Amino acid sequence: SYLSMVAEIVGRRLGELDGEATAVVEREARLRPPRWREALRLAIGDTGQPAVRIPAAKLLDQIGEREDVARLRAVARSLKARGEGQLLGKRLAKMLAPPAFIDDLGRVTIRVGERRISGADVRRKALTLLVYLVSRPGFAATREQVLDALWPDLEPDDAQNSLNQTLYFLRRIFDPAFDEDTSPAYVRLESDLLWLDSDLVDSRSAICRRLARQLADNPSTNAVDQLVRNYLGRFALDFSYEDWAAGYRGSLHAAYLESVEKAIQQDLASGRHGHALSLARAALEVDPDADQVELSLLRIYRSTGAYAAAAEQYGHYASVLREEYDEEPPALDSLE
Repeated sequence: SYLSMVAEIVGRRLGELDGEATAVVEREARLRPPRWREALRLAIGDTGQPAVRIPAAKLLDQIGEREDVARLRAVARSLKARGEGQLLGKRLAKMLAPPAFIDDLGRVTIRVGERRISGADVRRKALTLLVYLVSRPGFAATREQVLDALWPDLEPDDAQNSLNQTLYFLRRIFDPAFDEDTSPAYVRLESDLLWLDSDLVDSRSAICRRLARQLADNPSTNAVDQLVRNYLGRFALDFSYEDWAAGYRGSLHAAYLESVEKAIQQDLASGRHGHALSLARAALEVDPDADQVELSLLRIYRSTGAYAAAAEQYGHYASVLREEYDEEPPALDSLE
């Protein structure tokens, strides 16, 4: 703690410290960041010597505030010719960035920190690009994939211009005051790859996809309960007729139903009828025509003596089989 009492002196001499001493200072600075921030700002501003500015800037990059991002980026620009510290401020901007969450099951909404943005209030192409990237593995796609999916009928130069304009608006969804140099990079385009930073962006469909994969490898009651709580409807109904969304929507829905059906069967085998009942009801709220889930629900009703409920549910089950599959349902009394 004595280091913090002389933070101004230490801040100007960080470049003279060995690795062990630097680690001690960094730990102390993280413990008492308000005391060190001003000292480091002074060290950065009082001299043009890189031997002083770079170590002070690197430490401020770990404990600074939003106002320090521009200060650190100015240091990075001043050192451009030397090739040192070119990412100063970028780490801090990302660390302080509010997380973004894409609620993409059902109608799409976006949350960035405390802000909530309805998909209906977003430019259509910007929302399309965002949801398209969410549907891709790793939230990433090549430039060519994006252009083919979103602007298939445009000439290459026109499609590229449209992509550039759409990126402009998409970045300002995350940060209305977006600045190329100082804003956190929620969405990035480098070379021919376009992606969302998964450290800053997540989506409800991605959570469900991860849970479904987890359940395939290691079934657990906790994971299936989380899946049922998160799976609120089919993916991105705003884009029901887009070809690029159909495959992802279908595979995610199938994975959800498969996970729930397996969990119900496991519950029935172990006598956990109450949990199986809640899973079946939740799945049918999302997909009333999930016939295998409905069949399980009928069996649960029958096995627990809820015969009136079984008879009521059987009417819907029978009509789905007849109308959707042109099949005759098994007799209700045979469902045990």
